[in-house]
Amino acid sequence: MNKLLEDAVQVLRDLPENVQSAAARAIIDYASSYDDDVALSDEQAAEVERRMDDPNRTFLSLSETKERLHHFGV
Repeated sequence: MNKLLEDAVQVLRDLPENVQSAAARAIIDYASSYDDDVALSDEQAAEVERRMDDPNRTFLSLSETKERLHHFGV
C-alpha cells in the first residue's frame, strides 16, 4: 500500500462508521470498475495533485455531487 493510500485510510478511520461504510463502498465500486486503459496525462495528474494538496479545497455535498453528475449524464 502506498503512503497516500495509507494516509487516506487513516483519515477514514477518524470518521463516523456510516461515513466509513460509504467511503468503503465508493472505493470498492471504483476498484471493481478500474480500467487501466484510462490514464491521466502528466498535466492532468499534476492538476489532481495540486488540488489534493490545497489546504483550502472545498468539498461538495452529496446532493451537489449528484447534480453535477446528472449534468454530465451520469
